[in-house]
Amino acid sequence: MNGSWHTETEALITVHVMETDKYKMTTGLAAWHMPLSKETVTQYAILPHVLLRGTRVHPGPERLMQAFDELYGASISGGAAKQGDSQTIQFTLQCASEAHLPEAKGLFGDAVELFAQTLYDPFLPGGAFAEKAVSTEKTLHRQRIENAMNDKIAYAGDRCVQLMFAEDPFGIPRNGYAEAVEHVDSASLYRAYRDMTGSQTLHVYVVGPMPAKETARRILDTFTRAAQAQGLTPDERTDNSGPLTRPFRSTRRSDQADLVVERLDVTQGKLNFGLSTGVAYADDGYPALLVYNGILGGFPHSKLFVNVREKASLAYYASSRLEGLKGAMFVQSGIEIDKVDRARDIILEQLEALASGDITDDELAFTRDGLTNQYLLSDDQPMTGAMLQMYGRLSGRDRTVDELLRGIQSVTRADVIEVAKGVKPEIVYFLRDREGVHHA
Repeated sequence: MNGSWHTETEALITVHVMETDKYKMTTGLAAWHMPLSKETVTQYAILPHVLLRGTRVHPGPERLMQAFDELYGASISGGAAKQGDSQTIQFTLQCASEAHLPEAKGLFGDAVELFAQTLYDPFLPGGAFAEKAVSTEKTLHRQRIENAMNDKIAYAGDRCVQLMFAEDPFGIPRNGYAEAVEHVDSASLYRAYRDMTGSQTLHVYVVGPMPAKETARRILDTFTRAAQAQGLTPDERTDNSGPLTRPFRSTRRSDQADLVVERLDVTQGKLNFGLSTGVAYADDGYPALLVYNGILGGFPHSKLFVNVREKASLAYYASSRLEGLKGAMFVQSGIEIDKVDRARDIILEQLEALASGDITDDELAFTRDGLTNQYLLSDDQPMTGAMLQMYGRLSGRDRTVDELLRGIQSVTRADVIEVAKGVKPEIVYFLRDREGVHHA
């Protein structure tokens, strides 16, 4: 990606702009980071959807979306995500670039103004969010939670995370809790909104073909005016500039992972492992952890895919994924229920094989190449740099795509073995048929 970030900041808002002619569209991302909390996670997961239901100037979702669309097809979307120990409330703006539309003079300024209104000037009949908007979004949010439960692959993955991180914020579900939805109302949601906007810094990222310094100042002025119109003052700001996520560090003394068996109405078993690694995003060994995960279960050539699915024919799928901010990994597999013991043994054998140095030249080379291709493809996405900046703020260590690529290419077999020796199963979760929950 050509260009670098230019940053401007005032009390409640920080703006980052990357000037680049790589894209014909201008893309913006605005995000607040809130500490994950069982008490607040549900209402903050609903909040971005309510904000998209209208502003003071454009009340109602149809009128708001039409206002964006009239700006040469601009669009906005939003939602909540879980990143490390933080819940991220984020919005994405896309609009055509004035550099490619000479007749659209003032387009970007109008889009930024509407973007700021969406976040800071919501429709507030009676001094709180519209009851109808909140009621509608509560219904839709219950459906999101139910849909996640109905997708048994996703459900098993979420349950494994929740069980492994039972005493850690990362174990809190991204969408919150179904039973908490009914306690959200327009007044309580507006209080939560005021708490967030009055205490947490909003980070705004913009990528496109415009002069970075001038654009950053313009965006900052627009958003600051909008925030000040809501009565938000500098001394209300919480200092959240330091690392916002604590990596998971195992305290387990036994090498035997806990086994949790859950029985639901399923016909295919889901066998998942939660693993601690001792390495997280901010650590020097993170590139080696990326390679380790790739060799274990990140690609079709990986050990889990080849040995559990292909050779032993034990799994419909078998892979691993990494949660770099927490330094945790998760193995997921779909198996025939009566083959659970054999599948579990073979998965453990792959962990042992890596720790003992059973890594072929092809596995190492194919994984380096696969990761390199993934990062090169991600660098073609306008918001990759913004996500890396977020990860830097959350973890306390800034990284770039180029730095990660160099790190991956320099990883040796010895580096992977060193990581492998620190990987420890923390929990084994098995979702099988029939009702009830059994701990063994």
